[in-house]
Amino acid sequence: MASALGNIKHIVVLMMENRSFDSLLGWLYEKENNQPPYNIPEQGVPSNDGLIGRRYSNTFRDRQVFASHPPTGWAPQNNPNVVPTPDPHEEFEHITNQLFGTSTPAPGAIPDMSGFLSDYATVADPPDQIMQSFGPTETNVINEIARNFAVCDAWFASCPCQTWPNRGFVHTGSSNGHINNDNYELYDIETIFNVLEDRGISWGVFHDSTVIPSLTGGQFLPKLSMHGSRFYHISSFFRHCSNLNGFPLPTYSFVEPRFMPEPGLFKIDYPEDYHPPHNVCRGEQFLAQIYNAVRSSPYRDEILLIITYDEHGGCYDHVPPPANAASPEPEPVSRDGSFHFDRFGVRVPAIAVSSYVRAGTVFRAPPNSAPYDHTSILATLRDWLGLTGATSTWARLKDWLNVGDTSKVQFLQSPRIAVAPTLEPVLTLSEPRTDWPVIEAQCKLDRVDADLNVPLSDVQKSLLAIAKRKASAEPAATIQTETALEAKSLQTYRDAMHYLHPEL
Repeated sequence: MASALGNIKHIVVLMMENRSFDSLLGWLYEKENNQPPYNIPEQGVPSNDGLIGRRYSNTFRDRQVFASHPPTGWAPQNNPNVVPTPDPHEEFEHITNQLFGTSTPAPGAIPDMSGFLSDYATVADPPDQIMQSFGPTETNVINEIARNFAVCDAWFASCPCQTWPNRGFVHTGSSNGHINNDNYELYDIETIFNVLEDRGISWGVFHDSTVIPSLTGGQFLPKLSMHGSRFYHISSFFRHCSNLNGFPLPTYSFVEPRFMPEPGLFKIDYPEDYHPPHNVCRGEQFLAQIYNAVRSSPYRDEILLIITYDEHGGCYDHVPPPANAASPEPEPVSRDGSFHFDRFGVRVPAIAVSSYVRAGTVFRAPPNSAPYDHTSILATLRDWLGLTGATSTWARLKDWLNVGDTSKVQFLQSPRIAVAPTLEPVLTLSEPRTDWPVIEAQCKLDRVDADLNVPLSDVQKSLLAIAKRKASAEPAATIQTETALEAKSLQTYRDAMHYLHPEL
């Protein structure tokens, strides 16, 4: 591509968990009257679609509650860093209720974002904390990165669904027909990693866990089981970033935070993924580590770092998700026939970090275009690497012998990915910047969430099922129902520890 994207040699994607745009970045430009310095596409007066005091609200039981910040401590934890507690609902039916104020909206209804308060009332009373969010003071890392690079104020989860379906979209452009995590059924569809492998392009998945396998590797086990050497502990990412001992950074890297508590050296390491009610300070510290590793890398001017979140996880956002989403492939209709994947999910944070990005940029898709969503990452990779045909010797030979798997190309040409805007317009500078700031977390990490009685989230239970499948001598496909039922029966971090380590 004849643009600054041609200067990029490495793309790194860090996908965190379950936060809406408003939850972490809603107050990004509050002090500047919600106006950033620049927009892409340009407009007369730059704007940012963030929160404004006492403007956006939900009503429940005849009581109006406004979106506000900073979060306050709520009993019994009394810790603002773990708001909202307990975990909001994120299943398809509950997300529908959050968006429309009912789980059965009329055909063609437009979301009014009115149901967050009433839906959260099913798990918390009073439910007011769901309307609270974090500002630049409380979550300085993500806000400072957004201010110093380019943030999208109109990047939507690919579907109004849970974690597994949305992570399906970032890796394949599809959720394989799933609208919930279901029984953590294996996704037996081609991934971007298979496309890269087939073309001899280096890739790696880096996860901050030792006992728990990669979520990506477990979700797509049928397609990725033969590529275990491409999955690394997060410590390897820092080595690859610094090119330590001749370990170069892969062309494409996907980074996962720690989702589960795990036994560490003389202590327990707790989740750092931002997933409510996990302590956002741990997420801030991990995000700062990844950013500063890229900042200090000898490859820095050749790296595009994309930071995003898989879905909103029930956290309030005031912007209605667009409709008219293009169909995914495969499985353009949900398995129960109820959803045609024609609506996007709730807005999530998305930041593009590069030496070729102008500081203070807020970007969004052009008018009359599909909005940015997770498939924009696949569209960017497709155009950046020219992934329209086989390039490696083995891939060309398979094509010549007519034994190549054409689905590896076809999924990149699916309707959803075909119309997704790429990140190419965001890299507007002709010369690399040298003013990358050092960013460190300013929040104070407390130990309130360091409790083995914390309830397990559904994605954590899915990881426990993955761990058992990987450790079993039985084929994962034959025990997926059994392991799902076992994992779903577990309730707390303590149960998880005993499940993985019966000797403890």
